Amino acid sequence: MTVTTSISTLRHAHTQYNAERRYAGSIDIPLSESGVNDARQAAAKLADVKFDMVITSKLKRAIQTAQLLIGNSTPIIQNELCNERNFGIMEGLTWEDVQTLQPPVLMINVGNDLHTVNPKGGEPFEDVWERAKRFRQLIFQAYAGANILVVSHGVFLQMFHGLLRGLNCIESLGSYPSNLELAKFQFDGEQLVSEKVTRLLGSEPLKW
Repeated sequence: MTVTTSISTLRHAHTQYNAERRYAGSIDIPLSESGVNDARQAAAKLADVKFDMVITSKLKRAIQTAQLLIGNSTPIIQNELCNERNFGIMEGLTWEDVQTLQPPVLMINVGNDLHTVNPKGGEPFEDVWERAKRFRQLIFQAYAGANILVVSHGVFLQMFHGLLRGLNCIESLGSYPSNLELAKFQFDGEQLVSEKVTRLLGSEPLKW
């Protein structure tokens, strides 16, 4: 008999770097004031949802988001496997700054969006993919049958979502989660049986 595992994922709330279109990556920036307010607003929608555990990256913006959403009601576990991609030389730069780097950063177009492939000192997508694979394996080995919330970051969640959907590394780049976008993946054993995506901001009630 197989067990049902529910994996919900959430990208952290807003930061000042988001507002300025800067690459944060491994820079440990906190939430902005608007991000804190958004997370508090979103918490009301999750008030009736009970998770067995919350797993976050080890970066402040993810940890703060989880704490504001969940409070002390659920254990929060930090795991560096779901840290954001290290963007190397691009960290702290704006999108416009990146266009002026020499030599230029290679970019590929996937999902009508440009993705930086080889920033100097940066983490290749393939390495983020391998981290996401280890994280997925950890969940199904250690937490099978649980209802889990993962609070993480844009590029890591691209890779992780792609794995959960059965895509490859490059195909996974086609969908990028927005801040406080909640995705729920339901598994029978390790077979994906349903998926739904919603944003926690806005007036509509959560249908979960």
